[in-house]
Amino acid sequence: MRAMTEFIVGNWRNKVVALFFAVLIWMAAYRSEKQEYSHVFRVELKPIQPNMLVTAVRHRSQQSDGMVDFDGRVRLVFSGPRKQIDKIRDVPPALPAVELAPDRDTHQLTQTELGFPREGVEIVQILPDTLRVIQEESVTLKLESLSERLTISGIPDGFEVASREVKPNAVQVTGPKSIVGSLGVRLSAAMELDREVFKDRVDIELTYPEGLSIEVARRTVRVSPTEADVTVTLRAIADVLPVDAMRISFRVPPLKTPIKIVVDDIVGETIPVEFYGRKPEIARLRERLGDALGYSLGVRVPPFDREEGGQFTFTEDELELHGFPGVQIRQHESRRREKKAGWSYSVVPVKETEK
Repeated sequence: MRAMTEFIVGNWRNKVVALFFAVLIWMAAYRSEKQEYSHVFRVELKPIQPNMLVTAVRHRSQQSDGMVDFDGRVRLVFSGPRKQIDKIRDVPPALPAVELAPDRDTHQLTQTELGFPREGVEIVQILPDTLRVIQEESVTLKLESLSERLTISGIPDGFEVASREVKPNAVQVTGPKSIVGSLGVRLSAAMELDREVFKDRVDIELTYPEGLSIEVARRTVRVSPTEADVTVTLRAIADVLPVDAMRISFRVPPLKTPIKIVVDDIVGETIPVEFYGRKPEIARLRERLGDALGYSLGVRVPPFDREEGGQFTFTEDELELHGFPGVQIRQHESRRREKKAGWSYSVVPVKETEK
């Protein structure tokens, strides 16, 4: 028993040292053991010439052996010491952008342009490794009159657009030469039922012609600026009702002395006028005039000398339309042609001998 104990614990210092070095050797061997690791990275393709754009990238599919669109993802297989591979596994490296020559339609991906080998690690496989690339010249066009491209929705019944303003009123569109000329832009403003003014900052959106790849346009086309200040003002829809013969009545304050009113240029006690106002009000007035015979406009007679009377004039602005406060009275077309300014009339006191 004693012999067994001495065998186990005897010369223990030397055994601990040996064990320590054995562990170090094992760890070094473990860490230096060669490993492989596969990971999918997103690769940025960047033309060397700044005025060029990548419009299409394709590669051969491993499944169908046909050409498919490249989605920017590449599977890389790394090979190297376990320690370095573990580092890549824990923190995948950021790959540099791949530069594309303008005169080549095929590009072979290499580990050198992806930043390897380094720290003993190399890339042993790249999938896909060959890309078919189409590049186009980049051009910039200026699209003006954004206010005319503004779509307004939600306009309440009885209202119309009085004014629209977009600042800035122009936008620059930059993209491939073959498609920029066919693109457009639009803006939209949604009116609420309880407001007559829209004022906000809205997005400027691209519009695409039929048959154009929207994905390519979204990836390669840039709009500057991307927003604009939009102001839209509504107004009530107006209507006009011309009436050739409208009766008038003079409104005189109570008097003790009788008078008579002599109108100089009114025939048949009627005048032509034109009514202007909101469409529903004009419709209501049209119905009222058709049903109410003798409906007349009022002329308010100003103060005058009770003994001598007076001579006065009135214009359409002074006429009173009872029951329609929002309707304006304007000159009839016939009056405008004749360039008539107004009507004249006289207030004549009636003397005892004339009663």
